[in-house]
Amino acid sequence: MKLNDIAKMIQEYLSDSPLVVMGSGASVPYGLPTMDGIASVLRNDTLLQREKDSIKLFSDMNLFGLETAIDNSLLSENAKNQIRILTWSCINEADLVFFRDKNFEDRMQSLVQLIKKIIATSPNQLVVVTTNYDRLFEYAADLYGASTETGFEGNFIRKFYGFSDSVNNKRIASRERVVKILKVHGSLDWFIAEDGSIISFPLQEKIPTGCSPLIVPPGKEKYSTTHEEPYRTIIEEADKEFRKAGSFLCIGYGFNDSHIQPKLISQIKSGGKPIVVITKKATHECMRLVADVNVKKYLILEDNGSKTRVISNNEDTNVSGSIWSLKDFMEVW
Repeated sequence: MKLNDIAKMIQEYLSDSPLVVMGSGASVPYGLPTMDGIASVLRNDTLLQREKDSIKLFSDMNLFGLETAIDNSLLSENAKNQIRILTWSCINEADLVFFRDKNFEDRMQSLVQLIKKIIATSPNQLVVVTTNYDRLFEYAADLYGASTETGFEGNFIRKFYGFSDSVNNKRIASRERVVKILKVHGSLDWFIAEDGSIISFPLQEKIPTGCSPLIVPPGKEKYSTTHEEPYRTIIEEADKEFRKAGSFLCIGYGFNDSHIQPKLISQIKSGGKPIVVITKKATHECMRLVADVNVKKYLILEDNGSKTRVISNNEDTNVSGSIWSLKDFMEVW
C-alpha cells in the first residue's frame, strides 16, 4: 500500500461527520504527563509514603502500572483523595506551562487544523469525546474562532477587536461554529463546592478554597464515581453522539475505558461505521477490538521508527514518515 492509497482511504473513511475520540496519548506532544509521570509524583508524596499499604502500592506501580497498583491497594479515604489532588496538580501545572509557552499558537496548529477540517465538511460542528482532563481542545477552539460546548459556559483566549462590522461577522461565525467537548472523566477547571454545587473556574493555579477537583482519578473507583453528576449526564450525551456520528477518528486512545468503548465498538461493528486510529503504539485492546473481522472499515496507524505501520482490513504494511502523528496525519488528510 502506497501513501496515496492510504490518503484516499483516510479521506473516504472520514468523509461523513467524524467524531473525535481523544486519549492521553494525544496530550503527550504538548507536555502533558503520562501515567508514569503521575506515578512519579505519587511516589514522592509524604502522605502516601505513610500509608500502611504504600510499599505494595509503589512496588505494583513498577510492575503493573498506576491504575492496577491503585486497584490492588487497600488505601484510606484520605489517600484516595490525595491521589485525586496530586493528579489534578500534576496535570494542571503541565497544562499551564504549555498555555504560557511563547510558541503556544504554533504548537496548537495541528489541533486547530483538525477543527477546521471537520467543521468545514460537517454541519459546522465537531464533537470530541475524551478521557483527558486538559484544556487542549478548548484552546484550539478559541484559536480557530469557534464556540465550545462542555456543559459549562466561557472562553480562554480573548483579544480586543472592538465593534466593527467585520468583527461582528466574526462573532456570528463563531457562534455558528461549535466544538462540543464531552469530558467523561472531568476537567481541570471543574470543581465541586462544599454545598455540592458544580462550578467551573478556568486556569486556576491552585484548587479554590472550599472546593474539590471534579476529575475521576486513576483506578477502578472511577466506575462508581461516574454515576454521579456531571459525569452521568456527559456520558449519556457521549452515547448519543456515538450513535449520531458517521465515522470515528481516535487520537492517542488506548481502548481501555468502559465509559467509551461499548457504544464506539457497537457502532463500528454492528453499525459498520469506519474508524481511523492514530497512535504512538496501538494497545492490545485496540488491536483486539478494532482489528476484528466484524469491523468492516478500519485503519490503524502507529509509530514504527522512521516509518508508520499501517494496519487495515486487507493489509499490514509500513510507509515512510510519521503519519501516525497528528501533525503529519493532517498533511495527508
